[in-house]
Amino acid sequence: MSNFIEFAIEKIKNLNPFRKGKKLYSIIHRKCPRCQEGNLFVNPNPYNLKMLDIMPKRCEVCNTDFVRETGFYYGSMMISHALTTIIAVIVHFTVFHFYGWKIAPHLIFLISIILGMFPVNFRIARAIWINLFVSYDLNFRSKT
Repeated sequence: MSNFIEFAIEKIKNLNPFRKGKKLYSIIHRKCPRCQEGNLFVNPNPYNLKMLDIMPKRCEVCNTDFVRETGFYYGSMMISHALTTIIAVIVHFTVFHFYGWKIAPHLIFLISIILGMFPVNFRIARAIWINLFVSYDLNFRSKT
């Protein structure tokens, strides 16, 4: 019976989408998609606006190239647009629930939340974009 429980626990751990080795881990923690140890951004604080978009050229752990080609991150603008749309819809339904169709509360909440979430949205969009093209490699150390 204990072997079955250990087996079930191990299977459940493997289903966790937030563990190392999964794309969500790399996106949420803004880590290198290949090794998931190196940082995607020089400064981990997204609200330091002077360093918002500064990324190292390569991962300091596995040497993965973060600047794959000129203009590579232009595609992340579409991801950012989608994230902003999702945020706007959620804010709209939440404000509508409390205030109805009044335009002023909608605009106040929407503008303040979108502006407040901009740095996080910007970085998450870049992390999603690079994760579409680079996969986790468990054996990255032996190949470099």
